[in-house]
Formats: sequence, structure tokens, C-alpha cells
Amino acid sequence: MRKLLTALLILVSLPCLAQETDPYLTYLKEAGWDMPLYRGRTAIRYNFSYNGTYFWDLGGFRRGDLCYAGKVYRDMEMNINAHLQRLLIRFPDSFSTVDLGNRDVAWFTLEGERFVNLRAKGLDVPEGFYRAVYEGQEAVYERIDKEFRRDINSSNDGEIGYRDPDYKEGIYEIFAQRRTWYFVDRNGQATRFKKQNVLLKAHPDRKRDVTRYLKEQGLDKADFATWCAAVMNYIEHGK
Repeated sequence: MRKLLTALLILVSLPCLAQETDPYLTYLKEAGWDMPLYRGRTAIRYNFSYNGTYFWDLGGFRRGDLCYAGKVYRDMEMNINAHLQRLLIRFPDSFSTVDLGNRDVAWFTLEGERFVNLRAKGLDVPEGFYRAVYEGQEAVYERIDKEFRRDINSSNDGEIGYRDPDYKEGIYEIFAQRRTWYFVDRNGQATRFKKQNVLLKAHPDRKRDVTRYLKEQGLDKADFATWCAAVMNYIEHGK
């Protein structure tokens, strides 16, 4: 451990290099540590003032499992750059964050929430990551994108689309949130939708039963994700 810390201190003392030659990652590669995860480049940094966040949400890095290049890695610390739709991982005892991109990422979890690369599964959807709201014979996914733009009329909760506790007045560069939903039917056809009745229209013979069930369970006015999960669970399992 002492040798490792000494080596890291020597490397950190060197002049700053380009992203592709981050000292910590170079050391790990030379030490022969599990190579596939280090093929990514050091994540870019947004070194300017802005409101909002380019991450999926404000929850920070979270732990979970990752399937990358066909291999599963356990208890990784990860986050999503929702501006570029790229997966970032952070290593213990390091300030380095590696950008794994999205091509070789099949799926990952963040504190129990499952995210899937639907494009890698062959679905005709934009590249990026999709949170599993419900998965069964059919599925519902949520996608969040963060669009960077300048807006002199922006406001917290308003144009950025969510509440930023560190929102600063007079800063007009923002990461605005765009949320989209996808329904994948049993034939593997992905459909983007905005209104909840899309799921009911896909199962017209169950519409009356589903509506009754939602009211009985007090779910008819639930948030969008909870409503969608309840509908699909009832359609597939009757509960």
C-alpha cells in the first residue's frame, strides 16, 4: 500500500498531461490492473459557470454493477453524462473519472435502478441509456437528456426543467432537461410516447380492468413512472 501511495504521489507531482495520459490511469495500466475499463478516456470537465447539471440527476455518483464489453463488474461507482449520453466511472482513492462512452456498455445499475443500452440490443432508438421503469414480456423505459444552451429568461424549476439547489442568478448558461418515454412491445418494437393512454391503447381488451384497478389502488393519479409500472404489471400479472 505504501509503495502504491508513493508511486501515485510521484505521478501527481508531474506536469498536467492531456486527458488520454492521466497519471493515475497510466499507473494502473502499467501495474496490469484489469485493462478493459481503462480503455476509456478521462472524462471531460465543464470548467465554466452554468446552472443545472449535465449528469442524469443531482444524486451524484452511485454504486452498482456494470456489464461492459461482455464482462460484469461489481460494486462500481458510476454516473451518467446525460449531455453526451456517456457512462462515467470513478475509482476508489482517485480523483480520476473515466468516460466509457456507450458502445460497449450493455447495462448497469445505480443503487438498484437498472439502465439499459437499448441501441446495443438492436432497438431503433437514439444512442444512450434508458432507465427501466418496467421490464417483462413488454417494457417501459425513461430517458433523460441534458441540453446545453444559453437562455437569458431561464429560471430554477422553469426552463431547466428541475430544481437546482445551487442555482445562481445572472448565469444564463444552463443544462435543460428533456425527458422521454419508450414502450417496447413483445415484438421488440420501440415506440416513443408522451401520454399514458398509449399503454392502454396497446391493450384495448384490458383497458376497463386496468382503469378499475388503478382507482381501487389509488394509483390513477400517481406519477408517470409509477403509473406506467402499475399498468404493465397488472396487464402481465393481474396485480
